[in-house]
Amino acid sequence: MNKSSNRGSYNKLSYIQKVSIINRKLRIGDIANVSVATGYSATHVSDVVAGKYFNDRIINEAYDVTRGRISNAVKLG
Repeated sequence: MNKSSNRGSYNKLSYIQKVSIINRKLRIGDIANVSVATGYSATHVSDVVAGKYFNDRIINEAYDVTRGRISNAVKLG
């Protein structure tokens, strides 16, 4: 029985990896959108994305907002 090499090879991103990806892809208005979606203030969302506080719910929502975008460095380069 051969097992597919693809099965079980997916690794979840760590919290720090998500924060890094989010910060590379943030656009104007994203903090406000995440704030409305999560019910937290824009200031708190901004602090969490900046790494001052830990909140999985905010990071996951911000990751979903920025998913699929190219990073700002690639866009400008």
